[in-house]
Amino acid sequence: MQPTNPNQFTEKAWEAIVRTPDIAKQEQHQQIESEHLMKALLEQEGLATSVLNKLGVNVQQLRDRTDEFMRKRPKISGSGGNVYLGRSLDTLCDRAENYRKQYGDEFISVEHMLLAYAQDIALAEQCSQNLN
Repeated sequence: MQPTNPNQFTEKAWEAIVRTPDIAKQEQHQQIESEHLMKALLEQEGLATSVLNKLGVNVQQLRDRTDEFMRKRPKISGSGGNVYLGRSLDTLCDRAENYRKQYGDEFISVEHMLLAYAQDIALAEQCSQNLN
C-alpha cells in the first residue's frame, strides 16, 4: 500500500508518515523503510511511546537500536535527494491496513502501525527459529 492519501490515516499516523522522507534524507538513505517510520513515531512522544511503555518496552533502547540500524544502512551522496518507498514500509502499511479492516476502523492509526510492527517481529522470530 502506498501511503499517499492523508484521508486514510489518523492525524498522528499521517504526521509520522509525512516525517519519514525527511528522516531518510537526514540519514542519507535512498529508500524509506519501516525503521524511518518507527523513528518518526518515537519522535512524537505520544501514543506510540505510551503504548510501548505500557507493554514494558524500553523505549530508549528501541530508539537506540533503530538509530543503530539506520547508521548501518548504505548511504547515498550527491544532490539527487530523491527517496523511494522501500519494501519493508510498503509491507508494514499493508499490514496496518489489514488491521484497520479487521477491527472495522475508518482510518489507519498509530495502533494499527504498532500491531503491524509486532507482526513483523513475530515473523522475524519465527524465521530465525526455523533456521536453527
